[in-house]
Amino acid sequence: MIIDGIIETSNSNDNYINLVIKSSNNTMYNVKTSKALANSLKENHVYRFVVDEVISNRKKYVLHEVIDLSKINDFKRDEILRDFLPHKEMDAKEAKNKLFNYINNITNPILQDITKTLVERNAIDFLTYPAGTRIHHNFLGGLVYHTLGMLDLAKCCLNVYPYLNQSYLYAGIILHDLAKIKEFTDVQSPEYSLEGQMLGHLVMGAILVNQVAKEKGYEGTEEVLILEHILISHHGQLQLGSAKKPLTAEALLIWYLDTIDSKFQVIGDELAKTAVGTFTDTIPIIDRMKLYKVKEDNSDKVKEK
Repeated sequence: MIIDGIIETSNSNDNYINLVIKSSNNTMYNVKTSKALANSLKENHVYRFVVDEVISNRKKYVLHEVIDLSKINDFKRDEILRDFLPHKEMDAKEAKNKLFNYINNITNPILQDITKTLVERNAIDFLTYPAGTRIHHNFLGGLVYHTLGMLDLAKCCLNVYPYLNQSYLYAGIILHDLAKIKEFTDVQSPEYSLEGQMLGHLVMGAILVNQVAKEKGYEGTEEVLILEHILISHHGQLQLGSAKKPLTAEALLIWYLDTIDSKFQVIGDELAKTAVGTFTDTIPIIDRMKLYKVKEDNSDKVKEK
């Protein structure tokens, strides 16, 4: 029997551990397992449990196998976690389609090949990881949601500022945070990995680009150099973690779009739980300001009457 569920609590006996597991339909299961296996599991974490159903005086379950969802490298991971973790309406399949529409509009063949290769190699992680541990886009699929938000903003900017290079913008945005899947330890309750603390996703992302460039014979091209520059400079200022300040128009815009989307996602979440005609709670990412939620504009409805 397979149970997709979250570990609510656990308690121990002399010989075994009893796990209390809640499924997506709120059914509670008491599952017995060894202490050795239980020690490898985390409370408030979702797993796929393979259990043996034992019929005696009363029904009980014995844990046979645990499948870590990080080992499920297809859309099933997203489908399972959406029953337990905060998420947006857009699922991983829809996000992937939208993402590849943008990849297909990278007209520079080197930039498209590098971007497509890195996304395909890390697809399910990219589609399910959060973009932050606690502040912005810290929900299931937040990483790709943030990326698509920036891409939509960039598309608008290209209409206003046609001198911008679309290929660099799209490739840089898609890859700017991809290394967060290495910077964070886990999709469900992410913390910073040792590599993430020592290097950070800006440098780690540039390293990934460099590795693919070497594999494909693109090393030494201007495309690779500029793309690496975009990744290591997308925090804009040295005191914010950038290795360099942005030195191209595309790198500069990506910094601004990153700032806008990260802040306005949080602002939107705060406004969503705020009553019309009142102020939000203080919002840390905008210097602890409070924002007033304006009333809906009914002018169009009035004109129709």
